[in-house]
Formats: sequence, C-alpha cells, structure tokens
Amino acid sequence: MCNSRVVGLIVAAGYSSRMGAFKPLLPVGEKTVIETAVDSLRLSGIKDIRVIVGYRSAELYPLLERLQVDVIENRNYAAGMFSSVITGLKTFSGEEEAFFLLPGDTPLIRKRSIKDLIRVFRQTGAAVIYPVFNGQRGHPPLISAKLYDSILTGDGAGGLRHILDRFTADSVEVAVADQGVLLDIDTQEDYRQLIQFYERRKVPTSEECLGMLHKYQTSERVQRHGLEVAKVGRRLAELLSGAGFSICTELVVAGGLVHDLAKGKPNHPERGARMVRSMGFSSLAGIVASHMDLEFAAERDIDEAALVFLADKLVQGEQRVSLSERFKPALERFAGSPEILASILRRQQTAEIIQGRVAGLLGVNSVDELYEIQ
Repeated sequence: MCNSRVVGLIVAAGYSSRMGAFKPLLPVGEKTVIETAVDSLRLSGIKDIRVIVGYRSAELYPLLERLQVDVIENRNYAAGMFSSVITGLKTFSGEEEAFFLLPGDTPLIRKRSIKDLIRVFRQTGAAVIYPVFNGQRGHPPLISAKLYDSILTGDGAGGLRHILDRFTADSVEVAVADQGVLLDIDTQEDYRQLIQFYERRKVPTSEECLGMLHKYQTSERVQRHGLEVAKVGRRLAELLSGAGFSICTELVVAGGLVHDLAKGKPNHPERGARMVRSMGFSSLAGIVASHMDLEFAAERDIDEAALVFLADKLVQGEQRVSLSERFKPALERFAGSPEILASILRRQQTAEIIQGRVAGLLGVNSVDELYEIQ
C-alpha cells in the first residue's frame, strides 16, 4: 500500500461551543490550529488531505485553498461529527485503502506516529489502527476500507465509536511516544496546555520519554537507572539555571531518562541516538550518542550533554555514588587490558573535569558538598 492511497480526513465543521472561540483559527505559533493539523499529516507523507468544514466555513475556505487541500462542505454539520465523516467518505472514489480521521482540534501529531500507524497497517491489514499513549487511545485512528460500507449505511446512533467497536477483533493498538495524540482543545485550559506542549515540542516530555522506553521494551532495571540519572541531572540543571546559566532542564531530564534506551544492543549509544532522531528529537539524539564518551575540553561551556554525562557517572544502578566509587569496579576489572583501561580512565577524567566545573560554577568548595545538594 502506498501512501497516496491513504487519505487524511480532517474534521473542522463543529461549533466550538465549549471553547468559546472558533478553534480552527486559534493561533499555534505563527500558524493556526487548522494549518497545524494539515502540517501534521502532510509532513508525515500524507498527500491526499481533505478537510470537512461547516460552521463558519466561509472563514476557512481562503486559508484552506492556500494550503492546497480538498475542502468539503458538510451542510448538515449541526448533526455532529458522524455526519462529517459520512460527508468525507462520500468523496472517496473506491481507490482509497484507508483514512486517518483527525479532529481539527487535535493538531499536534508527531510524524513518527503517523508513520508507525501506516507501517502496522501494512503489516497486519487490520480494520482499525489506534495510536495509544500511556495506555490511552488517541487520534488519529487509521480506518481501513473494511469499514466504509458500515459507516456509510450507519444511522448515526452511537456515532462512529459504535461502528468502530464492532470491529474490535480486527483492530490493533500501536504504542506511540506522542503526547499530542491526546491533546485536543475543548476548553481554554486545554488550549493553554496545547500551546505549552507546542512551545517545547522539540524536546519530549517526561511522559513521552517513558513512552519511548516502553515502545522499545527497555528493561525495568535500565529504566530505574534512567529515572535516577534524570533526578540527578534535573537538580544540577535547576541549580545552574538558578545561578544564571543557560541550561534547558527539560532536555537534561529527557537525556537522563532515555540515554540507555538501546542498552543491551551493540553500540547502544549510537543505536539509541538513531531511535531518538527518527522520532524528530535531534538535540536529544546528540546527548544520547555522547553519554558514554564525550569530548569535553576544559574551556568548554557546561551544556545539557555534559550534565547528562556527569549525572550518568554519579549513578551506579539506582544509587548515587562518587566518581571514584563509580569507576573503581571497571578499573579493577580491566586492569590487564590497556586499551579498555585507557578508555575508562578517559571517561573518568572527563567526568571529573565536568564535576569540577559545575562545582565551581555553583560555588561549592568540595566534591562532598556537591553530593550533598538535594
């Protein structure tokens, strides 16, 4: 199945009554909600995008025409979303193999989520593919041609959900590390949260990081280590930020949580970095790639990668330790292997340099004082 036969159906025909404002035209950064929704599908490789309009449609036509999407008017929009889905399906020619159903007020879907849903559809041919984040189904589901007749002949009782539930045995849930699949904007508070998510979308939330660990089946032991590294990194980042230094605490926390994402696999730092990069997090990927070996000159500024590197070396398993405690077992184990020993000593020296710089920046006189910061 090629993506050209997958339709992106965006429903933007409702009243926005609970919101108290016309949702499709609310700003998200320099664009509107409806533009952002279109971008989410288009940037994921969906070329055939159709937008169902109804209420205040005249205000949407000029914008949507500039976006070069098909605009379909639902004159019966007062009947609810199911009527819009019917209106959209009636434009299908018979060649369409599936469609994403995306409410226009759920605009922040990550590219990797769309690609994962299509991949699973290709593998399984299931009737419905649902994105799931933290155990909760979100949008957009990918609905196959198996359901078209049932939808078109449905009487609307129970809405689309009633029809989808009839295909439960032929549906698949796909875990995605994408909080955006759950973020709609029914209320002003929803809108505020969505804007906050948008403004930091280049760094995954802690929940999304945990979603990555689940998605890639990282062991619980490794996850617990990452939680402790994130805790240490967060505290150091907050202290440095409070002292006036430019540090993104969220990026440090994300690095701590997923630095060992691919632990147990060959060259796990680079493998983990590729996983993270494939999800669109390039800054985080660099931190994951360098968490074991980091080139750090004495004059280099302390940054997020340096803090994650240090925090990782201050945690043994799930316990806070000193650098000497952390490196002692490895130094003893590989005492007879000069090449490996040199690598270990290099990492220890780098960690000591970073630790010394952080202590100096924070005005801590001794290593013990730095450890005592809680």
